[in-house]
Amino acid sequence: MWLTLALACCTAACRLTDHSENDLGEISTRDFQIPASGFQDADPSRQPTITFDSTALDMGRIAEGAQVEKTYRFTNRGKIDLVITDVRASCGCTVAKNWPRMPIAPGASSAITVNFNSEGRPGKQHKTITVVANTNPPTTVLTLSGEVVAPGTP
Repeated sequence: MWLTLALACCTAACRLTDHSENDLGEISTRDFQIPASGFQDADPSRQPTITFDSTALDMGRIAEGAQVEKTYRFTNRGKIDLVITDVRASCGCTVAKNWPRMPIAPGASSAITVNFNSEGRPGKQHKTITVVANTNPPTTVLTLSGEVVAPGTP
């Protein structure tokens, strides 16, 4: 009797971890068909095109400790809405403060504002801001450069 009970428990335990056999009507991973993203099949002429007035901005010479705010202006030159999904800076000292969260219509313009904190960063600075959108290519890199002058430096 104990042998029968032990055998029944082992069989039940194996059934819990063995997913090679599914009960009728049970959903398994074989039931899912995940399509490709379709990015390769997209018609480039129908995609939005983000065109910046300038992708490189210069802060010039600034005093250490100063906060610098710069704005990158752009236009959607495509035929469908432009959607920006992320704006990320290369360093914690540079933050994208303001960027459009809603779609930008074809022909419409908008802007991305970034803030640079120069505290504790003397010397030449070259920061990048990566913009991710439904464009081809999906990323655009913006640059922000300048020189942070420490106190007492001529």
